[in-house]
Amino acid sequence: MLDTPCFDGPCVSLWVGPSERSARKVESLRAGAEWCEEIAWTPDGGRAAFLINGYQLRIFDAHTGANLGAVNLIEPDRAPSSRVARGVTFSTNGAAVTFDDCAREHSGCRAGLIAIPHP
Repeated sequence: MLDTPCFDGPCVSLWVGPSERSARKVESLRAGAEWCEEIAWTPDGGRAAFLINGYQLRIFDAHTGANLGAVNLIEPDRAPSSRVARGVTFSTNGAAVTFDDCAREHSGCRAGLIAIPHP
């Protein structure tokens, strides 16, 4: 992640790649409207996923930078959602992610599991 200027104000750029030198910019988030809370990688290093706004996982091919889609880990009830995903981890085969489904304003989490579409 890198803070950069955008045409309408500051933004955060998301990058993926096997090294810093060969990384590709895959998306820009408008600061204040969207934010990245975590990054998770598949065990084989083939996909990277960014947790956006605490509930949506955006998945990219780590080698090409191709957008592989997005999945909501938690259904947002409003902006910002009263719940947030934390501790996102891909399964060994990359077919699912586990995460903690937590209240944003107070303690208390429950386990979450969701299947991830594979290209």
